[in-house]
Amino acid sequence: MNKDIKTYQQGEGHPLTLIHGWGMNSAVFEPLAQKIANDFRITRVDLPGHGRSGWSGQASFDEQVDALAAVVPDSTLVGWSLGGLYALRLVNRYPEKFNKLILVSCNPCFVQRPDWQTAVDASVFAEFSASLIENWRLTIRRFLGLQMYGVDQARTLIRQISELLIKGGVPDPEAMQFGLDLLLQLDARNELQEIKVPVMEILGQRDTLVPAELADQLPLINPEIRVECLARSAHAPFLSNSDLFAGLIREFVKPSST
Repeated sequence: MNKDIKTYQQGEGHPLTLIHGWGMNSAVFEPLAQKIANDFRITRVDLPGHGRSGWSGQASFDEQVDALAAVVPDSTLVGWSLGGLYALRLVNRYPEKFNKLILVSCNPCFVQRPDWQTAVDASVFAEFSASLIENWRLTIRRFLGLQMYGVDQARTLIRQISELLIKGGVPDPEAMQFGLDLLLQLDARNELQEIKVPVMEILGQRDTLVPAELADQLPLINPEIRVECLARSAHAPFLSNSDLFAGLIREFVKPSST
């Protein structure tokens, strides 16, 4: 399966791998990659069934993770939203390959459970799943709007992320459904608790999909986690607060470079 995984490289320096979120593709990281290319050797990867990566429909989550591990370099991992769940599993399955982990707007358990209320109600993902069957393109447009809800210049950012999505390639609807099911079912709190590499989570104060209150809960799972919550950001802080986001990446990955 790994031969079907598409990656893009640019820049020079410490290796950094970027994994996008649900319904997106690696092009969404192009603006960030251009901003930090002088500091990092960047690998952007399309998840299976997203962008230019193929979709077989047969691979399990762990099989997809193994395929990703086969094509990305030893590096620091950055995982956005759903991509954060892939990144977390990658680090735990291949601890010798990845030295640090940066989670972006990623909840280890995206859906509320009796012992986990810092998440969205399951009905949110159920609605996405139902609308995905009816009109997947409309579902993506709605999701793009939710990602930028409440941020400054939201319309401009929605247009930007929409153009990047089209440029990088629209996802396979079956892959989107797989991702939704993963968001609904996966509880990765134990994985986050047991992780052996340094972790930073970057949240957006205005995020409607991953509550900012997660900043208070993550240290209870793992007190070693560093948490940054950006006041004027929503679900995609690397676009809405790109300079601050890039600075956090540089400081966490290369703490001596100030």
